[in-house]
Amino acid sequence: MEKLCMLITKPPHSGEGAERMCGISSAARLEGMEVSIYLIGDGVLCAKKNQRGHVGANIKLALETNVQVFASSMDLLARGLSGAQVEDGVKMVGNIEDMFVEDVMEHSTRVVSW
Repeated sequence: MEKLCMLITKPPHSGEGAERMCGISSAARLEGMEVSIYLIGDGVLCAKKNQRGHVGANIKLALETNVQVFASSMDLLARGLSGAQVEDGVKMVGNIEDMFVEDVMEHSTRVVSW
């Protein structure tokens, strides 16, 4: 099975990057690809619960289509977000950089970053 690994480092409303990433991930999943999204830096703000607009809807759609979404727990903490403020289904990870590199190098056939 093909695997798509996506990295979001930009905040949700800084352009179209986060919106497109979430939409692309859901479309890839529906095509049968395994998909993982990694939220690092300001990208963790995409994981915030109850967001309005396309980012919130697309994160929920991604999770509903079994896209794995990981957020850096250190970056969430640095931005004042607790686990209760993160969308249900998003996995908070302490050592996300190592996890991302391993996933890209060992398992992914495609990688996209915004």
